[in-house]
Amino acid sequence: MARQKGIVFFEGTLGGINFYYRKGVPTARRAGGGFTAKAIKTSPNMVRVRESNSEFALCSTVNKYFKLALRPFLAGYKDGTLHARLMRLFLGIKDLDATSERGERRVGIGYSTVYGPKVLSDFVATPGRPNLFSCSYAFDWDALRFDVHDFSVAAANFPKGADVLEIVVGVLRFDFETCTYNSVMADPVFVDRDFDASSFAIAVDGLPEGDGVLVAVARVAFYQRVNDGLFLLSGGDGFGVEMFGC
Repeated sequence: MARQKGIVFFEGTLGGINFYYRKGVPTARRAGGGFTAKAIKTSPNMVRVRESNSEFALCSTVNKYFKLALRPFLAGYKDGTLHARLMRLFLGIKDLDATSERGERRVGIGYSTVYGPKVLSDFVATPGRPNLFSCSYAFDWDALRFDVHDFSVAAANFPKGADVLEIVVGVLRFDFETCTYNSVMADPVFVDRDFDASSFAIAVDGLPEGDGVLVAVARVAFYQRVNDGLFLLSGGDGFGVEMFGC
């Protein structure tokens, strides 16, 4: 690729050279050799592109169905960046697959490594509220229980205008190969501003049936009381979701 020089600049193809403007600069390059559909499918020089496209498509399918599996926890939450951020997550987990050939690496195999569940657990699902509480909390896989310690209303970080905190906990089973899923949800727990206990636990009644990996999910949402109803405050730090890999 080279810049055109002279008084008059040409656009089009002449003598096997493409003349065009790139970002307002007159440019010339040899014609042909571009990323055509045929070249991507057949050219030996495009092997890496084909491999990347194949893996990207697999991750895109996982992303689509994983978001559907998370729907009960994301109800009322709007974030235009979530799809792209989840895509980066699954591409990263796929890269942990060190046993498959390039172009065939799988999210499920990457997740089965020692690092897979940690990568998922470290994912920030809701950037406006990256941590559910400013106190100690975790999901106990042996007891199938979400435990919260050193809790206070201050640690809950009630946003302005919020009167009630809702906590929803569940366990999701997701099969990365078939993209099938199932979940078991605990009953929601509601906490008012006058809540004075320093610890509490929310137990899940058993594990979801089916095949696949297990992921615990906890959601916090805040509501404002208006007459006899509760209205969700879904913006900013008023909504949080965290995942806990098993």
